[in-house]
Amino acid sequence: MQMADRLAEDGYRDAGYTYVSIDDCWSNKERDPSGNLQPNSTRFPNGMKALADYLHSRGLKLGMYADYGTHTCAGYPGSIDHMEQDAKTFAGWGVDYLKVDGCHSKPATFDVGYPKFSQALNATGRPILLSCEWPDYQTKRGMKPDYPAIAKSCNTWRNYLDLQDSWESVLGIVEHFAQNQDTFTAVAGPGQWNDPDQLVVGDFGLSYEESKAQFALWSILAAVSIVFIRLVKRNLVTETIK
Repeated sequence: MQMADRLAEDGYRDAGYTYVSIDDCWSNKERDPSGNLQPNSTRFPNGMKALADYLHSRGLKLGMYADYGTHTCAGYPGSIDHMEQDAKTFAGWGVDYLKVDGCHSKPATFDVGYPKFSQALNATGRPILLSCEWPDYQTKRGMKPDYPAIAKSCNTWRNYLDLQDSWESVLGIVEHFAQNQDTFTAVAGPGQWNDPDQLVVGDFGLSYEESKAQFALWSILAAVSIVFIRLVKRNLVTETIK
């Protein structure tokens, strides 16, 4: 909520930074007796719906984290056996952006599993920007991702390793995009973006000039981390994209 206040009051929202996203470890270690995901009551005593309502009242959007596999990367409940149920939960809370990771899963099943998750989200009737880890995990296991299929089901997808807080890591991702530019640019467009991972501007690993360079490079790559302004529904652009 404090981060939301800063985005709203210090000019970031008006510059286009409209998402506050919560990563892994937000839930309880176990689902409730009905199989529903439950937020950690100590960290989120008022629940996720109240948090989403607060963000929306500030003109912002809520991003959250899920995992396609049996567990998240940090060992919290995954969604592979609860896709429709979890999709309804996220929609009911008012979530606007959902990252679906790929830990504790079989990447060979992603070509079926990720579209199923996307369909479950669409069935809720709520536009939720879907961020997939589909090609990242397949590439690391020597598989060739089906990028046209990925673009049909996901709004954005991670292509490569997690970005670390160093200039060497930034250059490594740029090099990967350069080596695969024909594949990546062929599927990029409104509502479907290649994701080179987060900005590390403001952390400690980049110099001032390197930070400016990452902003510029990520803009050239059409990274959703800095260029999307308003939410789009998968395959259906619902508002103007800058």
